[in-house]
Formats: sequence, structure tokens, C-alpha cells
Amino acid sequence: MKLPTCVIHRLPTASSTQDEARRLLEAGEASLGHVVVADEQTAGRGRFGRSWMSPSGGLYATFLVPQAAGIALLAGVAVARALERFGGAVGLKWPNDVLVGGKKLAGILIEIDGDVALVGVGVNIDEAPAEGATSLRRVGAPARRAALLLALWDEFYTGTDAAEILVEYRARSVTIGRRVRVMGRNRAAVVGHAVDVDADGRLVVETTAGVLYVSSGDCEHLSVDD
Repeated sequence: MKLPTCVIHRLPTASSTQDEARRLLEAGEASLGHVVVADEQTAGRGRFGRSWMSPSGGLYATFLVPQAAGIALLAGVAVARALERFGGAVGLKWPNDVLVGGKKLAGILIEIDGDVALVGVGVNIDEAPAEGATSLRRVGAPARRAALLLALWDEFYTGTDAAEILVEYRARSVTIGRRVRVMGRNRAAVVGHAVDVDADGRLVVETTAGVLYVSSGDCEHLSVDD
């Protein structure tokens, strides 16, 4: 794949890099290869509109990448690869949490606008603002924001084929093999054993009612007694 031009829109503050990226895209001021990055967000959000704490000292960016089947897998692997450049291995908790030592280091939010995927990435660099989180500094893998941003951009455009991405995602998954509860909007909880992630990024769960393919939701890792 021919690489697009890397164009960085840098802001001291933004309500949300997702919202700013969408505004620029729809105004014709941004396209594939562009990145919107802010020093802090005043209204950062995660999945289902949840608030994402975004104080100064973290990396908050939205990458405009081609929409394609398996974009969630590509995003997870790209972020994992970029972080691993700075030391240590990371795990991927379905659908989009990046963990080190069982604690959340980064999150990913994907929104679609036509043939463009807006991939929002939040990484705790200096501090871990939420309970149960960690940061690159805490795990001994400090990284300059500029270097991490460029590493992320590079990984989003490596052109690795879908089959290899799926293999890498499965290898990093900390959800496959676990008993899970997946909560979704307007849907009963799915409880069972996570046995795989398929090529479309769906979690494959063995339940008492049979095998289910879950495309979205909040995934909780359960103990064997739950």
C-alpha cells in the first residue's frame, strides 16, 4: 500500500480529538493519513459515550485510516506494536483495552465516517488517572509523546495482511481462554468461555445455549466460580 502523507494537527486542548477529526474531515481539511492530537481533552470519551479522563501528560490522538473489515483487530495490534517499541509486551483485552500486568495502559475508540475510520487512541504516559490503570512511566517504559505518535502512525500503515493481524491479535489476547461476561446495550449479558476472536473482531463465546459471536460490548473477566 502506498503510504499517505503524515499530517499532524496539533492542539493544546480539545473537547475530543474524535470530534475535531470528524469536523476537519467533513470540512475537507483532513483526509487519510492525517492525525489530530491534543495535549489534553476536556470531554474525552470512550465507548458508549463514557468519559475518558484526559489530563496533560498523556497521548490523545485520532488517526484517519481506511475503513476495512477487521479494523478493530488492526487498531489493537497497531497500538500494541507501537507500545512494544518502547519496551515490554502488552496484552489486548477484548474489545479495545491495552493492558500491562493486568492494568489498563491505553484505550481505543473507533468511529466510522464513510470509508474512513477515525481511530482514537489514549495512552497513559506519565500518570494513570483512573483506578486500575497504569502508565508507561510506572512500568519503566518511558516514551516521548512525539516518538510514540510517529510509531503509532507507522504501525497503522505497515500494510500487514489481515491473516497476520489476526494471528498477532490472538497471540496478545488476554481474553481468549477466560470465563467472561459481556454486557451490551439493549441485550442480555452473554456469559461463557471466550474461545476465540474471529476475523471480523467478534468474540466467540461458548455458552450454555451454544456458541455466540459477540460484536460489541463491555467484557468482564470472571473467576471460574462466577
